[in-house]
Amino acid sequence: MHRLAWLALYRSFTRHKLFALVNIGGLALGIAVFLILYLFVRYETSFDHDVPGWDRTWIVERTLQFPGANQVNIPSRREMLAQLQAERAGIVGTRLLPGEAALQLGTGSTQITVGQVDGNFFQLFPFPVVAGNPTVALATPDVAVITERLARTYLPGSAAVGRVLKLTLGGKLRLVRIGAVVRLSKAMTQPGDIFLRLPADAELFGNGSQGLQTLLRIDPTETPAVRQLVAGFDRRHPDPSLAGAPNGIRVATSLIPLGALHLRAPRDRIVVATLGLVGLLALLVAIGNYVNLATARAGLRAREVAMRKTLGATRHALIGQFLAESIATTALAALLGLALVELALPMVNAIGGTDLHLRYWGSGTILPALAALIVGVGLIAGAHPAFLLSRFRPAAVLASAGATGGGRSGRILRATLVVLQFAIAIALMIGTGVLLAQVRHTQNADLGFERHGLAMVSSFGDPGLDAAQRHDIAAAIGALPGVTGVAQSAIAPGGGSFGIMEMQRESGGGNKVSIIQAAIGPGFFQLYGARLLAGRWFDPSRFASDDAAGGRVHAVLINRTAAARLGFASPAAAIGKAVVGGKERQTIIGVIDDLRLMGPIQPVEAQAYALQTSGLPGPVLSLRYSGADARALLDRIETAWRSHAPAVPLKVQTVDQQLYETYIRADLERARLFTAGAALAVLIGCIGLYGLAAFDTERRIREIGIRKALGASTRDVLQLLLAKFLRPVLLANLIAWPLAWLAMQRWLAGFDDRITLTPWYFLAASALAVMIAVVTVLGQSWRVARAEPARALRYE
Repeated sequence: MHRLAWLALYRSFTRHKLFALVNIGGLALGIAVFLILYLFVRYETSFDHDVPGWDRTWIVERTLQFPGANQVNIPSRREMLAQLQAERAGIVGTRLLPGEAALQLGTGSTQITVGQVDGNFFQLFPFPVVAGNPTVALATPDVAVITERLARTYLPGSAAVGRVLKLTLGGKLRLVRIGAVVRLSKAMTQPGDIFLRLPADAELFGNGSQGLQTLLRIDPTETPAVRQLVAGFDRRHPDPSLAGAPNGIRVATSLIPLGALHLRAPRDRIVVATLGLVGLLALLVAIGNYVNLATARAGLRAREVAMRKTLGATRHALIGQFLAESIATTALAALLGLALVELALPMVNAIGGTDLHLRYWGSGTILPALAALIVGVGLIAGAHPAFLLSRFRPAAVLASAGATGGGRSGRILRATLVVLQFAIAIALMIGTGVLLAQVRHTQNADLGFERHGLAMVSSFGDPGLDAAQRHDIAAAIGALPGVTGVAQSAIAPGGGSFGIMEMQRESGGGNKVSIIQAAIGPGFFQLYGARLLAGRWFDPSRFASDDAAGGRVHAVLINRTAAARLGFASPAAAIGKAVVGGKERQTIIGVIDDLRLMGPIQPVEAQAYALQTSGLPGPVLSLRYSGADARALLDRIETAWRSHAPAVPLKVQTVDQQLYETYIRADLERARLFTAGAALAVLIGCIGLYGLAAFDTERRIREIGIRKALGASTRDVLQLLLAKFLRPVLLANLIAWPLAWLAMQRWLAGFDDRITLTPWYFLAASALAVMIAVVTVLGQSWRVARAEPARALRYE
């Protein structure tokens, strides 16, 4: 940039300090918000990008769907990879069975993630090697590959290779020797702590996972053909395990890009895209401030431009100078914005549950994006002022007594930008209100049972425990101070074990309905506080057919949704009726209100509950406790657990915790980020509006003095000044309301139990925007409106 341009910029900043503060401060805030949310979007959309060859890696997904029920993921077939390779030469792949295991450490144990993989896994995915040879290690069944993170956490101070670990996997104790250590990224959808060779007879389901996965490495030119091959796999190779399944069941096989796993849910993609949009809007508001103030100040530099043109400066030279000034201003703002980002990132990571950080060198550096941002914002923000200022005619400017301020076109542009800025602000405020209201609604939604004061021991069904240990553990926990009751079940909040069966009424016709079949232990409904709508509870002491421990289910309780889908006019009409599915005939003895064990986001499904007093599959132990100190209770449970099962890691948490982690935490963290971004975008708009008000009222001081000399009161002048800035704010609602309504309707559609999008959110946001605008310009307007007419008329 030419030395004269730097001098002009310095003189402009020092002569008009408010302009410099507003312009640089507003741009710095806008750039900081944009950079933080840019880092967030890049973090969320770059999951698995550190996996070698991620862009050519695909996951084979298999789903099973009963008519009228949601799709469920099922494991990949054991022989699928070999059959695909036999059908098409050149297909390269491997298999992964994720699961959980207990790592024994001294007298205790801890739970870790285990990946059982084929021997070529680390050939296909050559992660950075810290020690040893992963491929050689996997050639032996009892040699393990561990991550650097696990080695640092549990094996500090010595070389890990050659050490022997004690693992309890699938209920069996295994001694494995460490053969290699690899480094894995944190941003992976399928991280692991330890990897073992996948045995030929491995179960398709892994403990704590969705089962065996097949991963393919596909050349981009082969992708369409391989996707078609995989899609028709089950037609060519029918699954023997589904040979006796009823008609109507749909099995689908497809390929999912590895990089698309993290944001599979449409609701997650919408939120991430919206947060990126918030960052872009905050930056656009800051750019609008710059253009607004630059056009408002055009008259102050008109004489400078006229003199320079008179002395021979060309229009191109002036445009270059003003654009260079804009880029220099943006560069200063970007440096300040970087400092704000560095200060804010720890807090952002805390409230957003992220791992964001700035990198200045190497992979993921921010410098190229920052340089492009400075140049791009500088050119966009400075283009209109540069062309406006360079267009002034020297004779007209030097002959005029006043400042032009950009003329009528400048006034129209400023009004338009204020409308757009506040349209963005109002839309963001509406979105913030709806997001926070929905998150609160999700936290406090009626789930059909009393979740407060309820905890569950998920590790109660660990294969490392036998029936006697489970009996002793349940008795010991039930006897703890503060525990008022315990119950076992195969299904529990957040998941569990269950089956799906197509059923219909024995008499009266009706369509077949896919019903989830869930087994529960004695006292489950009473412990959870379920609401009985009709009929009775299970009572095996009076009705022997209530107990399904022998293997046959004779009596069931169904939920309200199942009763409605089976065609019963009311819950009472279902009592005593029989439903049949396959060879099963079950009598309905009661109807309960829907239990939203999967949280308020997923739709409620038809469910039938059978009592099983012994032999529950994968049982979960639930307990009701009194008192507010849940942490002390969990510590007592841990003590009791270790006295009976020290080799099995304990997994216990309150139901509130479990539901929060599974269904609420991600939405709440993203809502906090959205709120912070929206608040800063509104603040940036207020900074610009304040600066614009300051310059505009300064230019109208003599006009106001004349008005007051002719009899106008302070109130009249104040109304005149406020009305000028409130009109575009009110007009902004016409843009903000329909856009916010469309965006929020689409986002709320992802929740089965959601709030109603009432007009109050829109009215409250508009009222808040008006209040903010009034407070922003009131100080300047009040100062000028109260000025004495004589002093105003002497103003130059």
